[in-house]
Amino acid sequence: MARILLVDDSEDVRLALATILEDAGYEVFEAADGSEVPDMIDAHSPDLVLLDVAMPRVDGFQALRNMKANENHRDIPVLMVTAKGRPEDLSTARNLGARDFISKPWADGEVELRVGWVLEATVRSAH
Repeated sequence: MARILLVDDSEDVRLALATILEDAGYEVFEAADGSEVPDMIDAHSPDLVLLDVAMPRVDGFQALRNMKANENHRDIPVLMVTAKGRPEDLSTARNLGARDFISKPWADGEVELRVGWVLEATVRSAH
């Protein structure tokens, strides 16, 4: 069972995403801010991180930069989650190393599809 770290400052969004992911068979760990990401990764060794872009203390872009700067965290795939979906945000996220984006609100089945795709691609590239 894949382990997913879900980082979003909105409790409602975390609940919605955690429910979708747990129903799809994933083990989910939650954090409310990007500042929690390093400790959560060390504690839970996730296979994937879902990272909100807009958070108050440490936003998703800075959390992603921090992950990629840490040799123990840099290879964990990241899916950014955003309500904005602006082209410049997509470009920034990809340049920083994110694999893909999930826009809020997401379509039925989209979260499971994107998460599954990233996890499958990661397994394939590891072999």
